[in-house]
Amino acid sequence: MRKDMKTRGVLFDLYGTLMVYGDMETAWEAWYGVIYDLFLINGLALSSEEFRPHCCGFFEKPEPAENDELSVVERRLQRLAGEVGVVIPREKAISAIERSIDVWHDQVLLDPTAPEVLRKIRIKRSLALVSNFDYAPYVHNLLAKWKLDHLFDTILVSDAVGVKKPHPGIFNQALCEMGLSAAQAIHVGDSQEDIEGAAGAGIRPVWIDRHRKDRWRARQINDVTRITSLGQLLEILD
Repeated sequence: MRKDMKTRGVLFDLYGTLMVYGDMETAWEAWYGVIYDLFLINGLALSSEEFRPHCCGFFEKPEPAENDELSVVERRLQRLAGEVGVVIPREKAISAIERSIDVWHDQVLLDPTAPEVLRKIRIKRSLALVSNFDYAPYVHNLLAKWKLDHLFDTILVSDAVGVKKPHPGIFNQALCEMGLSAAQAIHVGDSQEDIEGAAGAGIRPVWIDRHRKDRWRARQINDVTRITSLGQLLEILD
């Protein structure tokens, strides 16, 4: 890498940044259908309408107590099962979790410009992926399927790391594995957790604003570099 280059590493968020959201109402309905079927075949006595409120905020509720053997999403599902008096074997739970994420991803797709942007940045800079996601294996499998995993020097998913954005720990681990200081990196993301987390770790935040009405929007007074597409990132790298 050139010694006179200020930005020597770029950290990327995944969802909403490298991936683009589509019809999320359809996505969540598909997810719910898989989860309801799982509970139904394992003895759930509630109707779909009765069960639905139990699933509200499934991913927003505080994470259950840590368990080294279970991913965060497995622990969430286990908690839900306990609430409705159902026992779900782990093998069936994992299978349903993966199917539910699969159908959800029918509406969450890779930005078609992402591979080229990543390859161009990779020529002179280090890359990291820093994602809040409750099932780390799925993220690694996605990147491998897209043949993008080799472009990243490190891939950090909150489920595996044990902390999530905006906690500085996940950013600091990325910097450590990249061999960079905070001043040498930027973080690109679409959420409040991305912007405030990066800034809290001393990393320059770049906000990708895709103009979604249902997403967080940075206040105009915030001193945050704003882009509306991944391609614009190439223009602001120093």
